[in-house]
Amino acid sequence: MEFKLDHIVHFVDRHPLEAANMFIKQDLHAVMGGRHENWGSHNSLCYFSDLAYLEFLAVEDREKANTANNPLIHRLLKQRAEGLGQLAIRTERIEEVKQKLEEKGLETGEVINASRKREDGTLLEWRMLFIQQSDEDCPLPFFIQWNQTDDERKQDLHKNGALGAQNLDVSISAVHYIVKDLNSAVTKWRKYFDLPRGEETVNDEWRARSYAIQLPSFKLIFTEASGAGTVQQMLEKKGEGPYLVEFEPPVFKSYYQICGSMFK
Repeated sequence: MEFKLDHIVHFVDRHPLEAANMFIKQDLHAVMGGRHENWGSHNSLCYFSDLAYLEFLAVEDREKANTANNPLIHRLLKQRAEGLGQLAIRTERIEEVKQKLEEKGLETGEVINASRKREDGTLLEWRMLFIQQSDEDCPLPFFIQWNQTDDERKQDLHKNGALGAQNLDVSISAVHYIVKDLNSAVTKWRKYFDLPRGEETVNDEWRARSYAIQLPSFKLIFTEASGAGTVQQMLEKKGEGPYLVEFEPPVFKSYYQICGSMFK
């Protein structure tokens, strides 16, 4: 199964452009994405190379959000605190992905037809697939299939000003997950998504041990706290899930906290 990063969802309790402004201050380009009218949410976006991007997602209309049929919005509503929420993996064969996941024993929902009205009034459409799991479990990725090819999307994003030239030299190089049980998490993710073997390391400064898997478009790193420190504090604050994103070249000189999660 191809495991290509599409985007990272970051849940925020403020106007999404306020969060994106932290990247604008680093001379990067970010824009308002628009409104998900059926879900009661809105977002801002910061694109990088390979069309991978950060999405800052917030509730705009709580009444609509409460009745939305989208697991991502349910997770947004139940978040403990602001912070990175879930990965989206890009695919061109979403029905095939659904079949493969179910063959591995996972339960999935129906493929969701989705859309968002952009700031200029045009409609963007895509399809989504979610794995069914408890709200307390470490969030597995969801899958997304766009109604355009990558080349068409890139041309479209350039045309509407969403993809700035200054961002094309920056890539998302690593996504870090906090987990309670490192061995269990790595075993499950490798089985579910056909991931290759990785390498285990120890971070004495953060009092944690990690397992890093190098994928074609980014590195996926799982981390378990081995004592009191930064990782344990993040786990207690927001539970299992993504907590750190790294860029190449680095966007920030050191680890920098934005709306409940860390970036570099």
